[in-house]
Amino acid sequence: MMDENKLLLAELTDKYERFLRDSYLIVSDFLNLAQQSAAAGLFRRWRGEGSKICLFGGYPDAERRMVFFVPDYMPAGDETELMMYFCENPEECPVVLLDLKAAGGSNRGGRTLTHRDYLGSLLAEGIRREKMGDILVRPDGAQVVVTREMGEYLKLHYSRAGNVPLEVRILPVSEADTASVHRETVRFTVASARLDSVTAGAFQLSRKDAAEAISRGMVFVDETEILKPDFSLKGGEKLVLRGKGKAIYQGVSGTSKKGKLYVTLDRFV
Repeated sequence: MMDENKLLLAELTDKYERFLRDSYLIVSDFLNLAQQSAAAGLFRRWRGEGSKICLFGGYPDAERRMVFFVPDYMPAGDETELMMYFCENPEECPVVLLDLKAAGGSNRGGRTLTHRDYLGSLLAEGIRREKMGDILVRPDGAQVVVTREMGEYLKLHYSRAGNVPLEVRILPVSEADTASVHRETVRFTVASARLDSVTAGAFQLSRKDAAEAISRGMVFVDETEILKPDFSLKGGEKLVLRGKGKAIYQGVSGTSKKGKLYVTLDRFV
C-alpha cells in the first residue's frame, strides 16, 4: 500500500507540474476514498500555492472522484462551481454518463441486476476500475460515470450485463439520476459522539467491530481516513465505511433521561 501511495503521489505531482507549465485543464484517473485521503496533503499544499484543485465525480456526493487541475480561464474554484460550469459547457467536461437501460427491465429470471453485475461486466470488457467512477443503479438499469473517451468506446462495444441486453447511451453529467440514491433518516443513542459509536449505529455493527474497522483504515470522515476510534464528531460530516456504504452525520438532537445522546444521521440506501 505504501508503494502504491508513493506511485499515486508521484503521478499526481507530475500532472500538477504539467498543469503549472501548460495552464490547461488536466485531470487524474478516478480515485477511491483511500487514495483521496492519501493525497489530501498535496491538495492542501497546492491550494495554498494559489492553484485551483477540485475533486469531482460527476455528481454531488460522488465517492470515486477525479482530481481536476483547473486553469484560471475556468470560473470554477470548487466542486459545486465546477458542476455548474460543466452544466453550462457540457462539451468541455472530460467525464460523461454511460446510461444503461436493461432491455425488457433489469429483472431476468427473478433476479434484478446489481452494482456487482454492472461492475463485473465492465471489468470483463478490459476496462480498468480507475477509468470508471460511481455506478448508480436504478430499477430499469444504471448510470456509470466514465471518462469521455471510455464512454465513446463502451457505447460501441458494451451491450450486456449478467446476460441481460443493454441499451447504451451517452449523457452529460447534468443528467445524473441522483434520485435513485435514496436516504433514510435514522436516530439512535450513544454515550458520546465518538466515531466508533456513531459508525456502529450507522452501519449496524458492534462498537468493537466498528473500532476495528476504523483502526484498519476502512472509515472515512469527509474523504479523510481516520484511524482513531475516539475521534469526536461535531455534525455535518460525511461518513463512509468501505464495503458498507455512507451516511451524513447530522449531530446530536437531544439527551435521554439516562444521559445518553440522541444522534441523527441520513444513511444512503
